[in-house]
Amino acid sequence: MRAVAVVPGNKDSLHVRGDVPEPAPGAGEAVVRVLEAGVCGTDVEIHQGLYGAAPGGSPYLVLGHENLGVVDSAPAGAAVAVGDLVVATVRRPCDEPCRPCAADQNDMCLTGRFKERGIGGLHGFMSERYSEDPRYLVRVPYSLREVAVLLEPMTIVQKGIEQALRIQERMAWDPRKAVVIGAGPVGILAAAALRLRGYEVTVAALEPEGTFKDRLLDEAGIDYVSTGRTPLADLEAKLGRVDLVFEATGSAHVVLRAMQLLGPAGVCILSSVTGGSKNLEVDVATWNREMVLGNRLVFGTVNAARRHFESGVADMAAAEERLPGWLGKLITRRLPFTDAPRALERSPEDVKTVLQFA
Repeated sequence: MRAVAVVPGNKDSLHVRGDVPEPAPGAGEAVVRVLEAGVCGTDVEIHQGLYGAAPGGSPYLVLGHENLGVVDSAPAGAAVAVGDLVVATVRRPCDEPCRPCAADQNDMCLTGRFKERGIGGLHGFMSERYSEDPRYLVRVPYSLREVAVLLEPMTIVQKGIEQALRIQERMAWDPRKAVVIGAGPVGILAAAALRLRGYEVTVAALEPEGTFKDRLLDEAGIDYVSTGRTPLADLEAKLGRVDLVFEATGSAHVVLRAMQLLGPAGVCILSSVTGGSKNLEVDVATWNREMVLGNRLVFGTVNAARRHFESGVADMAAAEERLPGWLGKLITRRLPFTDAPRALERSPEDVKTVLQFA
């Protein structure tokens, strides 16, 4: 069987191999034929040797956590059936298991010894087929076939928004204005999900105004600001009080500015993991004072639970109904999986690159 793989820890090791064993489903497992897999920054960083871990005994790691497939076989009585369109969740519980993992909240694992498909300890979905416990397979309607590969990145958004709203039940809160920082796939999906909930949404990113991303957001009633013309430090004066900030850039410097954009009782959701190391001079006393006296909140969202996949399906269906074809424009390139190395070459107009397997 063919698959896209890396040798974890080895820089620039991405390759297509043809010697990957066919899936050997265990008792109660389904076999899924992969249709598409999305390429994201995590895959690039694993390719660069920054992190990633192969399954025990394997010299390579099959990449891919953004996925879409169709069920080829399933055990009797399973929640999925042959022919179902499915997206698999990514994280699997730790062995102990800790209390969250025992409660099917693998995304909130306390030990850190979880495994993630295509990232750490388990092969991913950039292969022609894989086997999986149906508990981790989420059915998707065929009406979303062309965009369903975007579901996994959408779940990061769903988890962040859900947690923000649940935490803010601590007070009477009527959020109206949101800022999304970063116009990659997660940033644009976050802007769309917030717009569906009635927020006034502004996306701030590096790209000049008038580019493809600006026009795409405008179609959905979302404002765009280029930080080249309007630095983040000036955004608060331009927009007024901001109730919610969704950060999706991966920049340590931007993370700090995102927190400072918040109005009183505002919430900042951090969705990116800043790599490397960078020293920044920070006025901690002022930051602390504003956070405490303003009842502001900052937290992170990473990975997601099954319910976030299910709510993501609902949001994507709502977006398709409201703006048919809009979500599909986020997929700017589809390539055969045998061209996987070319998927890592990006242009400024790229949003999401998808590898096709079938």
